[in-house]
Amino acid sequence: MSHDTHCFECYGYDIIVDEALKPWLIEVNSSPSLTCTTTSDFILKSKLVDSIVSVVLPPSGIPNCRWDKIPSPEALVNFDVLINELL
Repeated sequence: MSHDTHCFECYGYDIIVDEALKPWLIEVNSSPSLTCTTTSDFILKSKLVDSIVSVVLPPSGIPNCRWDKIPSPEALVNFDVLINELL
């Protein structure tokens, strides 16, 4: 995992669910494939990339040194802030 504050990474989590609906983590991929093999796969991965870009880029779409780099709650979509380096 990179700890560079000037970049971001997308991880892929492989999870299976057993008969009792208990999730089991199989592996974590540091470079998950974004190749699409089905229509459902394309929709899922397109929404993932769109959500990541909405968090990483400022609302104007053009980053600069004056941007405070704190995404709005709307931009976070279903993501959670895990570390706030400004606190």
